[in-house]
Amino acid sequence: MLNLSGGKSTTFTGSAAPSISADGSALAFLSTSGTESAIQLVKLSEPLNPATVKKSPERIGSAALSPDGSRIAFEMPWMHNKNTEIYCIKSDGTGEVRVSREIQPDWGPRFLTDKKILAIKGERRHARSYIYDLDTLTNTKLFHNNTVRTIAPEYEWAANRAGNLILIQAERDGDTVSPERGIYLLDLNHRITKEALLARIHSNLASEQALRAAGEAMFRPVADAIRSVTEKISITKLHEYQESLFNFDIKAIGQPGNKLAGDYIFNTFASFGYQPEYQWFDARGNIRTANILATLRGTQNPELVYVLSSHYDSVPAGPGADDNETGIAVLLDTARVLANTPMPATIIFAAFTGEEAGDLGSHEWVRQAVEKKVQFMGALNNDMIGWTNDHRLDNTIRYTNDGMRDMQHAAAFLFSRMITYDARYYRATDAAAFYEAYGDLVSGLGSYPVLGNPYYHQATDLLETVNQQLVLEAAKMTTASIMMLASCPSRVKNLKIGSAEGDAVEVSWDPSPEKGVTAYTVAHGPESDPMAKTMTVKAPRARIQGVKRGEKIQVAVKAVNARGLSSWDWTRVTTK
Repeated sequence: MLNLSGGKSTTFTGSAAPSISADGSALAFLSTSGTESAIQLVKLSEPLNPATVKKSPERIGSAALSPDGSRIAFEMPWMHNKNTEIYCIKSDGTGEVRVSREIQPDWGPRFLTDKKILAIKGERRHARSYIYDLDTLTNTKLFHNNTVRTIAPEYEWAANRAGNLILIQAERDGDTVSPERGIYLLDLNHRITKEALLARIHSNLASEQALRAAGEAMFRPVADAIRSVTEKISITKLHEYQESLFNFDIKAIGQPGNKLAGDYIFNTFASFGYQPEYQWFDARGNIRTANILATLRGTQNPELVYVLSSHYDSVPAGPGADDNETGIAVLLDTARVLANTPMPATIIFAAFTGEEAGDLGSHEWVRQAVEKKVQFMGALNNDMIGWTNDHRLDNTIRYTNDGMRDMQHAAAFLFSRMITYDARYYRATDAAAFYEAYGDLVSGLGSYPVLGNPYYHQATDLLETVNQQLVLEAAKMTTASIMMLASCPSRVKNLKIGSAEGDAVEVSWDPSPEKGVTAYTVAHGPESDPMAKTMTVKAPRARIQGVKRGEKIQVAVKAVNARGLSSWDWTRVTTK
């Protein structure tokens, strides 16, 4: 620290960036000594002597001074759990209080006023902001997404000195794939009117009703057949699979449990009547490991392949009850109830290895599929789906395809008791291998980036922490989803705008690869109302009338089969 008037400098040894009170009266910083962390406070008047405000064998982080320098907020683990909580202590070292009480990590505290703290909840890839009142020790969620189901991860925060204006960088639409992010200014003193709040509620209700109506219409031709299968899902079987896998202990590649788990999955597939196969490959360090595959051959379009996948390996630190024995349990029971009920297209049940080592198994499957020119049509990948917070049967659809997302929401509310949210997300999961090779043809369930299991990647990820009712509901939803995908026509390809003659525009696309496609639905309209008009055609082309010269319109196409099932997603193109 440099005194500009006299030129004297003073050096302090610390381990983190310092915090200076807004009134300039004090400086706080962190230090370490051996295994202890400490908060140091320096009053900014001569002499500049650091005073130790708090010491702890736990790691202290993110110390922040109140504007008047009287209090320090910091983060620290509670009860030897790796997840941190927010604490506040007076600058004289007295009056320590635990501010936050959340099973997920709380971090990054900063003072808005002398009595209010802004802090973050959740793992960094699904962080949310909360304001804590130090008088009442209550908290308020600061930034709400304005849709019913979409999750809005947040990334950066900045407050003005008065503490009433906050900038938040976030993905309001839950799109973690696009590099574009919004910046939002929140005025904490502004209150919306009752009329504005009701208008937002009615708008959300209309969106939810539209989603449900579309989902019911999508599933209607096969709903009874799907329900007859999903009712066979067994919570007893699901627990049996998880318990067997759990008893193999650590299942990281190179560990004995990995081979034991692979053999168990292979034998379980075989017990259902499949002819499973090992897909062996050499992983990092010449470790021999294998994906375990079982194929349910399609009755009408066997050359067209959908994949239902989960990874069976764990991190070296623990057995991985939720991450990802829950996903494998759902995979196995879906395979069991479908063993004697093949779908029109082929379904491959894939238990991937090496996900925790860098998505190794899924990349190997995709590499071989591309090499063999497999006609891959889409995938569902489930990862870590058995943790509930507050006993709510919640899960998040991690999707890259809008049609699959909406179909999975419908599968959840039609065939299960599960509440589903969504985020466009694929990174650091087995979904990445599919996305990188085939584009946006993957969806699935995953507790991230929302419902953070506090035992994630720890030795405490144990079977008793898994909510078996949630696993049951996830299995029902997953079974309905894969049945729907393998029964519907796929998304049409190569939709093109052709020549224009007068007020007409020609559009064309490739014929659907599925047998039994009888028609195509063509929707079109201006960008403000792109689905304004629809028509049905038999051939893979259409002539759209009434287009004004220079008018930009959007065209969307779905294939329809003899059972009345439409493509699970629209293919869209906009005229130039």
